[in-house]
Amino acid sequence: MSLVDLDKVRTDHELEIERLRDDASAHHLRPKVTTRLVRDLTMETSFSQFGATFDLVGVLAGAHGGPPEGPSPLRYFLAGIAFCVTGWWAKGSAVLGHELDSLELDVQSYVDARGEHGFPGIETHPKWIALEARISSDASPSDILALIDWGNDRCPLVGFARLAVPVYERIIHQGTTIRDTVPPGL
Repeated sequence: MSLVDLDKVRTDHELEIERLRDDASAHHLRPKVTTRLVRDLTMETSFSQFGATFDLVGVLAGAHGGPPEGPSPLRYFLAGIAFCVTGWWAKGSAVLGHELDSLELDVQSYVDARGEHGFPGIETHPKWIALEARISSDASPSDILALIDWGNDRCPLVGFARLAVPVYERIIHQGTTIRDTVPPGL
């Protein structure tokens, strides 16, 4: 049984394309969050989206000195990439007509903590991002790669990350690796 309602998601996608084409103001998005320092290294973020309000807690924890009461900003960043690309892959399954029985994604990166702490010559940003997807589907490996590429090309966060650092992929379909751009040793 597919995790994605192919007809509904495809129809919603097509309606959104029509709306964006026909309404000159619909494509202007300005996402915003408001963050406040709660105490020491703990922050709260609130935002409204589509009529719902969300509250998140972020912490510079561990070696940074903050309490372990919430995820780090980097974990939110990686989760954002994971949410974005997984959603676009799901949408790709509907648009391209390939059912997904299961989809799990790991998003990993590497940061040299010395950069955050002012060591000369050490950059503060992640050096790379690696996506490892495990997919179960009756679709062919080439169809799975087509929906992966379709989603990657539309996910704003993957596009943003690609501007800054290499984004690698390991795609495992039915237990077999069908794409692996992750360099050895990462």
